[in-house]
Amino acid sequence: MAISPKVYGKNQFAVGIKNKNASAFTTAAAVGTTYQLLPVINVSAPVLNLVESGEIRSNNAGMIETADDQFRTRKGGFVTMDFEVPAEREMIVRMLANVMQDHTETGSGPYLHTIQSTSSNPLVRPDFTTNIGAGIPSIFDIGLFAGAASEDFLVTSAVLSSLTMNFDMSDGRCLLSGSFYSGFASSTGFKIGQNITGNSGAPDLMHTAPTQIESYFNVKQIDINGSAADAVVTAVSFTFENNVARVGRDANGDAEAYAFGVPSVNITGEISVMYDGNFKNAADNVFQDFIDGTPATLTLQQGDGTVNTAGEMNIVAEIYSTAHNIDFNADSGAVITIPFKVVQPTSSGAAAGTAFQFIYADNKSNSSW
Repeated sequence: MAISPKVYGKNQFAVGIKNKNASAFTTAAAVGTTYQLLPVINVSAPVLNLVESGEIRSNNAGMIETADDQFRTRKGGFVTMDFEVPAEREMIVRMLANVMQDHTETGSGPYLHTIQSTSSNPLVRPDFTTNIGAGIPSIFDIGLFAGAASEDFLVTSAVLSSLTMNFDMSDGRCLLSGSFYSGFASSTGFKIGQNITGNSGAPDLMHTAPTQIESYFNVKQIDINGSAADAVVTAVSFTFENNVARVGRDANGDAEAYAFGVPSVNITGEISVMYDGNFKNAADNVFQDFIDGTPATLTLQQGDGTVNTAGEMNIVAEIYSTAHNIDFNADSGAVITIPFKVVQPTSSGAAAGTAFQFIYADNKSNSSW
C-alpha cells in the first residue's frame, strides 16, 4: 500500500459539547445532536482507559507470559479528555457550574449566575439520575469533529473532573483548562469513526460574537491580620477538583452513576502580588498570617461590585496559605506569591460564612441551554 498524501492540520479538528438532562445519563451520545463549539486552543484526543491485566500461568515452559495470558476489555473503563480554552462570556458559567455541580440563576438580560459553597448553602453531592434544575446536575455529551466524514469521536455523559481558571495578566485574558471524565468506555458509550450529522460540518458557536474575559479587576483585596488591604495582582488562578468517579457497571460495563466529591471537593490556587506598602514584612503581614495559619478573605471584582451588567464578576474565597514565596528579582519589582487552598470559615467551631462564591452576569440562561 502506498503512503497517503493526506495530512491533517490542527485547525481541522474541533470539539463541541451539549448539555443533557441527567435523567438521560445512560443515553449514548448521538450523531444527530447539535453540539456547541468549545473554543479550544489545541485539540486533545480523548484517552480510552481500559481494564487490563496479565499474569504468567502454570504449565508455561518458559518465564515470559504468553499472549493467551493477557486480558483487556473496554467494559468498566473510563475516558478522559484534556482541554485549554480562552474563557468567553457565554461559556464560563457552564464550565464552572459543571465542575462544581452548583448553580442558581436569577433575572433575564442579563442573567445573574451564582456558584458557591457557604455555610448556609454548602455543596451537596448531585443525583446524576434526576432531572435538571437550574442547569444542575450538569452533564455533557462531547463530539470531536475530526475534519473528514466518518472520522468523528463521541463521548457520552462527561463531566469536568478538574478545571483551572487562570487570570493570566501577561496574556491579558482568562484561560480555562481542565479534564473531562466519562465512565462510558464501551463501544456504545465511546464511539469512533462517526459522522456527526447534527451540525453542518462543524459545531455551532455558543455565541456568534463571543466576548473573551479579560484579566483585570477593579477590586483586588486580601486580608492582612483581619483587615482588607488593596493588592497589585500580577497573577491569580483557581483549580477545582471534584474527585468524580464512576459507580457500577451495566450490561455494557458502562457507569450507572457518578460519585461526586469523594471524599471532598478541593479548591486550590495561587496569587501573586507586588511587594509594596500594603504587602511587606511589617508587624502585620501575609507572611505572619501564613506562619500563624490565619485564613484570609480574597475579594476580586470586575465592575462596581453590584453584578448587574453583562460581564461583571465577583469572586470571594476564604484562602488558607500553604506557602509564602518572595521573588526579589522579578523584572517588574519584588513579588509575593501565595499558593493557597480554599477553606470553609468557622465561628466557635461551626461553619460560618463563605468558602467560595462566584457571581457572574451574562445574556445566556444556563438553565435552558
